[in-house]
Amino acid sequence: MSDSTPSAKRKRTDEPAAERTTLVRSDIWLPFGDIVLQAESTQFRVNRDNLTRHSSVFADMFSVPQPPNEPTVEGCPVVVLSGDSAKDWELLLGVLYGSFEDKEMRPVAEIAAMLRLGRKYGIAAAEANAVQRLHYEYPADLNAWIKIADSPFKKIQDESGAMFQVLSLAYEFGIRSSIPLMAYLCFMHSKPLEQIFTGIARSDGSCVVLPAELRETLAIGFERIMGAQRGIYSWLDDGTVVPSDSCKKSVECTRARQAMHENLAWDDDTGLYCCFALETWDSDWTHTYCKTCFKAAKSAFVASRSSIWESLPGFFGLPDWADLKDAD
Repeated sequence: MSDSTPSAKRKRTDEPAAERTTLVRSDIWLPFGDIVLQAESTQFRVNRDNLTRHSSVFADMFSVPQPPNEPTVEGCPVVVLSGDSAKDWELLLGVLYGSFEDKEMRPVAEIAAMLRLGRKYGIAAAEANAVQRLHYEYPADLNAWIKIADSPFKKIQDESGAMFQVLSLAYEFGIRSSIPLMAYLCFMHSKPLEQIFTGIARSDGSCVVLPAELRETLAIGFERIMGAQRGIYSWLDDGTVVPSDSCKKSVECTRARQAMHENLAWDDDTGLYCCFALETWDSDWTHTYCKTCFKAAKSAFVASRSSIWESLPGFFGLPDWADLKDAD
């Protein structure tokens, strides 16, 4: 193994007995596999040809003749994967022996494994596919976001705590162009500030908690976006746009505007003013408007949402959209 691949190594045979752990055979145990990977205490029997095809690190490793008398399991050399989790490798191998098919939704844990191990071991297809899924779900373009928000087709599985997990991944791996929308979507809870600081419970009882730096960034961003929302969408409350000057039934249209404001701005469960700045247009809000006021309301709504979108990166201390690039 070359010095450029420090993350995988042959299993040592000189461990003190007290430090040895009981090894577990994974369900990924191919009868014709010719290499055993060990992450933590779990072993996986796989094919080196498959690893070499996907990974530049394993390709380099297997191109170098290995010393004789290396430890083996069922005749297969053992490679210890230092610092990796067995769960990540179980998920990644499931992907490598399956498909990168774009139409298949993947859980966040798989996306995380594809990013972590893809980058560490030069598995370019895994890393690129994970990044592509994040870009698709959390685009840097407003029209793309509107299309995705209204589409039933997703590439990342929705689950409790998913937003906090993908935001943490985006920060960790420098996927900066997706961060503004991810951060905004963290506010789509009934009590966003409380959950930012206490975390979100998963179905299994565990809790997804953001790193301290992200908690601070989101708390500041929340205050900024709520202040901007109150100003930019003030027409919903003060009647400067609806009813329009050409309205023929101002009483009905005033009530329709007030109902629209209530539907958008207030959380029914908590009674609190909520974040709605990037909501997609819903004609059910405005079906009682006259045609003139309907047009005025939709025009004002679209302009307000566009204004918030343009300012979105700045709410979280990031550069403007035009200058916001992913890290190399």
